[in-house]
Amino acid sequence: MNLGRVWIQLILVIIIGFTYLIGINSRSLTINRPISADLSDFYEIFKDEILTAPIGNVYQSLGNKFHLDGIAYTNVLNFLNAYDLLRGTYTVKLDINTRNSWISERSEKTHQALKESIKVLNWPRFKVNISNNSIDLTESCKPIILEESNQPVLLQFENRTASSKNIKWKISGLDVKSKKIGLPANSKRYMLGYLDSTSKGQIKFSIWSQNLNIQRTFNLPLTKSGILKGIVVDNGVKNQALARVRITDSLGNYYFPKNERYGLITRPSQKAQRWSYVEGQFTVRLPSGMAKISVRRGLEYIPINLEFQILPGETIQKFLRLKRWINMEDKGWFSGDTHLHLLDPTSALFEMRAENLRVGNVLVMKHMGVTYSKEYFQGKLDPISDERHLIYYNEEYRNQPLGHIGLLNLKQLVEPISTGGLAIPRTTFRRHSYREPRHRNGWALPLHGEPGWPDSPLLLEVMKRTHRQKGLVNWAHLRASQWEFPIDAALGEIDTVDILTHTRLPQALEFWYHLLNCGIRLPATAGTDRESPSEPVGHQRVYVYIPENLTYLNWIEGLRKGNSFVTNGPVISLEVDGLELGEELRLSKQRNVRIQAQAKSHLPFQRLEVLINGKVVSAANSTDSGTQAELVFDQPINQSSWIAARCMGNPQEEFFDWSHPLFAHTNPIYVNLNGQSIIQPESGCYWLSFLNQLDHWAKEEAYYADDFQKETALASIRQGMNFYRKICKNLKSKNSLLERK
Repeated sequence: MNLGRVWIQLILVIIIGFTYLIGINSRSLTINRPISADLSDFYEIFKDEILTAPIGNVYQSLGNKFHLDGIAYTNVLNFLNAYDLLRGTYTVKLDINTRNSWISERSEKTHQALKESIKVLNWPRFKVNISNNSIDLTESCKPIILEESNQPVLLQFENRTASSKNIKWKISGLDVKSKKIGLPANSKRYMLGYLDSTSKGQIKFSIWSQNLNIQRTFNLPLTKSGILKGIVVDNGVKNQALARVRITDSLGNYYFPKNERYGLITRPSQKAQRWSYVEGQFTVRLPSGMAKISVRRGLEYIPINLEFQILPGETIQKFLRLKRWINMEDKGWFSGDTHLHLLDPTSALFEMRAENLRVGNVLVMKHMGVTYSKEYFQGKLDPISDERHLIYYNEEYRNQPLGHIGLLNLKQLVEPISTGGLAIPRTTFRRHSYREPRHRNGWALPLHGEPGWPDSPLLLEVMKRTHRQKGLVNWAHLRASQWEFPIDAALGEIDTVDILTHTRLPQALEFWYHLLNCGIRLPATAGTDRESPSEPVGHQRVYVYIPENLTYLNWIEGLRKGNSFVTNGPVISLEVDGLELGEELRLSKQRNVRIQAQAKSHLPFQRLEVLINGKVVSAANSTDSGTQAELVFDQPINQSSWIAARCMGNPQEEFFDWSHPLFAHTNPIYVNLNGQSIIQPESGCYWLSFLNQLDHWAKEEAYYADDFQKETALASIRQGMNFYRKICKNLKSKNSLLERK
C-alpha cells in the first residue's frame, strides 16, 4: 500500500514537472517565435522602396526602387511601418505575457497590411498553391506592361498541407533570383521576378514539388508605347526652367522621366502622388493613347495641366511655357522658408530654384540621438548660394514638452542642440525601424529627460545665447503641445513665431493674437519643416519687403521687424494711414485712421478680413472668380491697437500633409495712442491658465541633474507667469469696478 502510494506520488511529480517543462518550453517558443516567412519575404522585396533616413538628396536616398505611386505606395508604407513595429517588439524589454500579446496583435496587423498591399499592387502576380494532390498555378493581375520595360512580377507560393514542402522551378521569360524555395506547413512565401524584355510577354512555368508537377504558359499583353520629350520654359525670361512635373496615362498611372534626380511623394500616408523635378528638358516613355502632364513652380506661376495623345512608336516634343500670375520681386518682396531639414547644399539649391524660393534656412537638428546636417554648418551663408538663392545652415533646438525653436543667422551652433527625451540616443528618423516601443500602438516621444539628458536649461537660456551672437529666435511651431513660449515671449527673447509650420491654424492664430494682446510684438513667419520629400520647399513661405538689393542680413532684419506676410498662395497687403507692415503709427488723441487692404490669388479664396486686436472689424467677399478682394474704410481708434489683414479659402487638392486651407496673413501695423501699451486683460488670464501645465511639469515631472537646475527653471517660469498675472489683475479690477457701479 505504502509502496503504491509512493509510486502514485512519484508519477504525479513527474506529470507536474513534465507539464511545467512543457509550459516553459511553450512560453519560450512563443517568445522566440520568429516573424513569419511571408512577412519577411515581402519586407525584403520592398524595404528599399522606402528607406528609413532620407538625407542629402532626400528623394533619391528614400529608395524608390519601384517608383510606386498612389494607394500602392501608401499601403506598402503602412506594411513597412507595421513590420518595423512588430520587429521592435522582439528587442524591447517586456514581461512575457505583454510580449506575447504584442507579438500576436502586431503580427495580425502586419498580415492585414500585407494583404492590403498585394490587393492594390499593379504588377503581374502569379500564385502557386500546393495541396496534397496537386499544384495549382494562376495569374491574378493584368496591368499595363510597356514594351521594352523592366516590369517587376510578384510570385506567391502557398503550402496548404500539414507538412513542409520544397518547390523547384524552371521559368523562361522571367528572371528570378532563386530556383527553389522551402515552404513550412500551412504557410506562404513571396519572391520577386522581372519580366525578360526579350520574352515578348510569354512566360513558361515548370514547377515541381516531390511527386507533383505542373507546366503552364502565360502570354502577358504588352502595350505599344511612344516617347514624350518635354521642354520647360520660363516664358518671362525665355530660358529653360526647373520645375516639378507629373506625367500620367489615361488611367492615372504614373510614369517618371528618364534619369530622374529629384522628386516628391506627396500625401504618402493617404494616397501618394509622385512628382519629378526636371531641369529644362526631360524624356519619358508612355503607353500609346491619351496622357496628361502637370507642371508646377512655386507660388507665383500659373499651373500647367496639358492633355495630349501619343501614338505607337511616336516621339513627340512639347514646349511647356510657364507664366507668372504675379512677380513679387518686382515689387520688392522676397520669399523665404524658415524651416528646412536634411538637405545637402546641392539639393537645397536645386529644389529652391525649382520652387522659385529665394531664401532657405536648413536647420541642423538632433533627433533620437542622431544629429543631421551639422557637417554643412559654417556660421555664414553657404558658398553654394548665388545672387538669386541664399542658403544658410542654422539650427533647430528642441525639447519635446518645452518646444522647438529655429535659431537663424547663427555664427556658432548652440549645443547640445536638444535636451530631454529627444536627445536620447535611439534611432531613427522617418520610418519606425528599430525605435523602442513605448506603448501598445507605437512610440510616444518622452515628456521628460533622464540621466545624461536633463530638461535643462530652459529654451530661454538657448535664446539668450542666440541673441548674444546676433541671431534671430523663431518659435518653430505655435501649438498647444509646446509649453514654454509664453514665458519666453513675456521675457522678450522670442523674435518671431511661426503660425503655419505644423500647426493647427485656428489654434495658432488664437495663440498669436493673445500674445499680441499682451503688448508683445511678435511678427509671424512661415516655413515647411521639410524633412522628407513629401512636400516642396517653400509651399508655405514668408515674403519680406526689402526695397534695396536682397542680402541674407537685410532679409533677417525685415523678418525681425515684421515687414512681411505669410502665405501658402495668396498675396496680401495692408496700409494704415499710408504706413506699411511692421511700422508704428503714433497718435496723441483718438481719431479715425484710413485702412486699405487687398488680397489677390490665382486660386480662388472666399474672404478678406481686417482685424484689430484679434477682432474682425471689416470683411469683403472675393470677386472676379474668387481671385481678389479689397477693403478701404475709416476706422475710429480709441486705444492702442494692432491691425492686420488675412484672407482665407478652402483646402486645396494639391496641398500637402501639414498644409492649411488657402491662407495669407499680414504682420501687424501698430497704433500707439498716447504711449499706452496694448493690454487686453483677458489675454493675460488666458496665458496664466495655459502656463499651469508648464509649472506643474517643471515641479513634478521634468528631470534635472540637480536642485540648482530645477530652481533656475522654476524662477524663470515664475517671472513669466508674474508678467501675465499683472495683466490678468486688470481684468479682475475692471470686473470689481463694474460690480461696484
